[in-house]
Amino acid sequence: TKGHYALYETIGGGFGARPDRDGVDVVHSHMTNTLNTPVEALESAYPLRVERYELIRGSGGSGCYRGGLGIRRDITIIDHTARVSLLTDRRSSRPYGLNGGDPGRAGENVLIRDGEETPLPEKGTVTLHAGETVSIRTPGGGGYGVAQERDEQAIERDRREGKV
Repeated sequence: TKGHYALYETIGGGFGARPDRDGVDVVHSHMTNTLNTPVEALESAYPLRVERYELIRGSGGSGCYRGGLGIRRDITIIDHTARVSLLTDRRSSRPYGLNGGDPGRAGENVLIRDGEETPLPEKGTVTLHAGETVSIRTPGGGGYGVAQERDEQAIERDRREGKV
C-alpha cells in the first residue's frame, strides 16, 4: 500500500451473567465511546479483508444464567507488510463464573499462515505479510448459578439461536 495507516480496534467479548439474566454477547464492558467497525467500512478504508466475523458458539460459561458470547474476527493483510500490536486480556485465564456458574472460554490471538494456526501472545507486536491473517477470538463471559437450574425454555432458545 502507498503510505502508512493506523487502525485501532476494540473488539468486545462476552459479558458475565448476572443474578437474574444471561450475560450480553459481544460487548465492550467498562469501556465507553468505542465503535464496532462495520466490515464494509474497514475494508473500504484500509488494505485489509475481514475473513470471518462471528459469534463464538459455546464461549459463554454455563449456569442458571449463561455468560455472553465472545466473537471471532479474522483480518487478512492484502498486499503489504503490517505490524499488529495486541493488548488483550483473559487469554491465559478464563473469565470466572459466580455462585456455581462455569467460567467462560478464554480468548485467543492466532496467526494464520498458509492454513496453519500459530498462537500469538496476549500482549505484544507481530509482523504480518501479505496473505497472512490475524484471528482475534475474544473470551466469553462467566455463567451465574448452577447449570442444572437453567430454565428449559432458555436452553431451547440457546440451541435455536446457535449459542450452545
